[in-house]
Amino acid sequence: MSTNSNPRSAPSSRARSEGRTRDRAAARSRSKARLQRAGTAARVQKRDNTKAPETWQERLRHYFVFAIVPNAVLALGAVAVCFAVLLIGGWPLPYLPLTIGEFWLVGHGVPATIDGVTLGAVPLLPAVGVVALVATRVRAATEHRVSVLDLWALLGLTLAIPLVLSAIALFMVADASKVYATSAPPAWQALSYPLALHFIGFCFGLRTVLWRALAKRTNVPPMLIDAALTAAHATRNLLAAGGVVFLILLAFNYQRVGELIGSFPNLGAVGGIWLLLVCLLYLPNAAIATLAVLLGGAFEYAGVATSLFATGNVALPPLPLLAAVPASVPAWAPVAMVIPATVILASLWKVRPSAATAGAIGAWAGIYGLVLGALASGVAGAYGMVGPTYWMLGGLMFAWVAVIALLVWCVAWVRARGVEKHPAPEATKPEGD
Repeated sequence: MSTNSNPRSAPSSRARSEGRTRDRAAARSRSKARLQRAGTAARVQKRDNTKAPETWQERLRHYFVFAIVPNAVLALGAVAVCFAVLLIGGWPLPYLPLTIGEFWLVGHGVPATIDGVTLGAVPLLPAVGVVALVATRVRAATEHRVSVLDLWALLGLTLAIPLVLSAIALFMVADASKVYATSAPPAWQALSYPLALHFIGFCFGLRTVLWRALAKRTNVPPMLIDAALTAAHATRNLLAAGGVVFLILLAFNYQRVGELIGSFPNLGAVGGIWLLLVCLLYLPNAAIATLAVLLGGAFEYAGVATSLFATGNVALPPLPLLAAVPASVPAWAPVAMVIPATVILASLWKVRPSAATAGAIGAWAGIYGLVLGALASGVAGAYGMVGPTYWMLGGLMFAWVAVIALLVWCVAWVRARGVEKHPAPEATKPEGD
């Protein structure tokens, strides 16, 4: 019998094959483990090499990159948009400095005056973009552990850069006002409004853990931080509800929207695009005004007010968004106040605030309402003051949120007392045989 026909050779071959397979698998496993250890070591070394800034010079150099990005994006975007508008519209290039300066200021909520007509009710969508952009960069800058001095350096850069750019924009508009039919806004508005927006973006960019650490360091009750976050959450939900209600009203009045668009006889495709863009830019204003009306306040224009109880009969500008303003108010309109009540209740139900926390949440909501009302209202030429009354919106926000928060606390307290008076019966153990 030859060796090839030996019956023992097949099992031994299979054993050697299985052994080689196990060896290759073990080698691959060891290689993978070495790669993982090398990657972990590289990440640790990278973190070690990213040394935290220790001096003011190092802090300013480190955080300057984060602070300059949103301002560079806004400034370059203003230049690009204004240059494109001048080219498309066929206007002369000497208008460029004026348009860039006005674009920067109006984008930060500063009123504009052209040919003696002041527009203080500027669109808020650019301001929302500014806040979001600044908040994103601040959150990226504070991703790792930071000190109080780091936050001071970041805050200083966050405010100093837009202050310089706003001063330049104000100078450009003031210089152009000597030649063109425009007027520079007051210096305090041109400088304070951009600072306010960038400061709001800075506050939104800080994480909750940083706010809690700052409160602990400055002996501020943590309850105030929790109340501010809860009020911000409720305010965001209320604004979303106001926006949805406004879009529903606009959809129901689609015929009036068509009539307002038809009031522009020579609109054309380009004009239609510009009109649509203006409507989109004013959507945040519309959401805030609708929220004010739902809370029991009013939307004012041309000396009259529209609320859930009454409205005026005054001709409005031919802006399609204003088609949502009703010509008459039905008798059942006050029932719509159920909408903000439901939204606030849903926002606070899981929080279960205490009595003190309920008051703090209401106070923060009132502050947010004051800011929103001030941003969404302003003079609009011959129509006078347009938008919600800021102090009324702040007061209504405080009253609604504080009262509903107290009701939530009362319900939780009553339920807790009921559980204490009627404890659950203990399960009886079965007796053994």
